[in-house]
Amino acid sequence: MSNILARSPFIVSVNEGGQTGSKIDVFIWNGTGSAPAFPQYTLSKLIPASNILLTTYNVSPYIREYLSFPNFPNAFGGVNPATPTTAWCNVVIKRYKSVDGVFTILDTTTYKAFDGYSYYASGSNVAGSSYLLDEGNYNYNYDSTADLTTEPLKRAGQFTFLAISGFSVKYSEIGTANFLIVNLFTTQVQDMRKVNSAYMAKGNKVEIINASSVVQWTAYFYPVSECKYTPVVIDFVNKNGAWQREFFMKASRDSFNMENSEFNLMQSNLVNYSVLEGQRKSFNSNGKESIKVNTGWVAESFGLILKQIMLSERILINNRPAMINTKSIELMTHINNKNINYEIEFMFAHETINSVV
Repeated sequence: MSNILARSPFIVSVNEGGQTGSKIDVFIWNGTGSAPAFPQYTLSKLIPASNILLTTYNVSPYIREYLSFPNFPNAFGGVNPATPTTAWCNVVIKRYKSVDGVFTILDTTTYKAFDGYSYYASGSNVAGSSYLLDEGNYNYNYDSTADLTTEPLKRAGQFTFLAISGFSVKYSEIGTANFLIVNLFTTQVQDMRKVNSAYMAKGNKVEIINASSVVQWTAYFYPVSECKYTPVVIDFVNKNGAWQREFFMKASRDSFNMENSEFNLMQSNLVNYSVLEGQRKSFNSNGKESIKVNTGWVAESFGLILKQIMLSERILINNRPAMINTKSIELMTHINNKNINYEIEFMFAHETINSVV
């Protein structure tokens, strides 16, 4: 089973000899239940010309209607639950060719779909990975005084993957021989802690191992202690369509911007008006807050993560919804920039005064 990244086009084509048209049935549903009895969408086309038989359908816009991230699960403190079913969906596509209005089924294909995307340079219909965090090295904020039960923003974060029954997740503490193995008994989209709580001080390597004891995926998570500044926690939906947590460790600056409308005020008494009344009045006053954050010194590879943050459509800053204000940035390299620090600005995605109606 391959995965669909629904923020990029996913093209289904029908190109059969003798066809005069085609159609596809698209079944979409969330969760682990069975497929619906009837398709959510049926799309059909006639061939463009007698010598051009190819017909194509982009199903991604229909799939995205079934994907949402209303809340961040914060599920990496103690247990490793199944990923919320709104963050992914099942897709079954049936292809048919038509000859003068008579349809013949060609095949049926099953997918899982996520709200991720591929890059143009990768080509069309790039299959999403079963591991929704890229392999590599990651840092997290370590505070020895934190209570991870009551302070979820102090947790290292989670990663999401398609768990297979019989697979296991191995946590190996950095610099020691300690390790923990978590066996998986259910095939499902799974959230797992990045760092075993007992290894927070030193960090750990995480390996996903299949039933034949072959390592399928590896990532390293290293603690960084910040003694001066309060780290800013950024949770965002990454290019694979899953939540990812990063820490901006250095100085941050909060800003506030007020907006309103004004009108000329008619005086209550033109002959003997009060000088305290004024001649202009404001209305619809409200404010917007923003924050500038700094990464601190980071590896060159952090530029790839920064691109994903800037392209994300779902961002939380310290567990508050936000949008990115920074629209362009230089992707630094050590050969040109030596030490690499990024400063970017976010605007919180709500007005200061509650105006929800």
